[in-house]
Amino acid sequence: MDRNSYWKIMQKYIGSDVTSLVSLPVLICEPMTNLQKMAEIMEYSHLLDRADECEDPYMQMVYASSWAVSVFYAFRRAWKPFNPILGETYEMVNHGGITFIAEQVCHHPPIGAGHAENEHFVYEVTSKIKTKFLGNSVDIYPMGRTCVTLKRKGVVLDLVPPPTKANNLIFGRTWIDNAGEMIMTNVTTGDKVVLYFQPCGWFGANRYEVDGYVYNASEEPKILITGKWNESLSCQPCDKEGEPIPGSELKEVSIINSFFL
Repeated sequence: MDRNSYWKIMQKYIGSDVTSLVSLPVLICEPMTNLQKMAEIMEYSHLLDRADECEDPYMQMVYASSWAVSVFYAFRRAWKPFNPILGETYEMVNHGGITFIAEQVCHHPPIGAGHAENEHFVYEVTSKIKTKFLGNSVDIYPMGRTCVTLKRKGVVLDLVPPPTKANNLIFGRTWIDNAGEMIMTNVTTGDKVVLYFQPCGWFGANRYEVDGYVYNASEEPKILITGKWNESLSCQPCDKEGEPIPGSELKEVSIINSFFL
């Protein structure tokens, strides 16, 4: 099926959720399932190991949120994975000491549940999304739940990722953009990280840029975080106004698609 024929079929679904009730042509799919793609979140799991080993509670949040941001680089491919059948499982064993297992627990709407663990952390996810088809693009809203437990001190982290948009599904080169807030909350202490993913502007302006802060339980900014979700993130201590503390330096804490510092 060519893209023009695909467009004629999909026109009637504009404004609809296309996750489960619409059969999408195979030309937009990649040869893997959602369960296998869920496992790619472990690609930069060394940042969670670093968070578990960190004594400073705010830097712990920096490393943990850097892991959460790195996921978007791992998921940057624009092709759609296949929906697994109900009860299908995927297992990945001994990936850097990590065991990951996932299962498709619901078919309509498609929902997957995953669990990963090593000596430093336990990761649990319920993968569920809601979509809105807009013609040549689709908005993707995460509706599931992600929870990470750092084993050394029993710290529990709750993650709410930002929305994603897949552009040029039919005409032009398909590409992915993430825009909006990502919130990671330390359920144990009340500290949290709020990062804002800048939407892509004209001619690619601001694409990939991420900025935000680590806040304490009183919602006072403690550490500034800035960078790009496809390259690297850096951090710097800040005052209560969110301004960098004089004399402090911007420190690179993670390099996406490479080794961390």
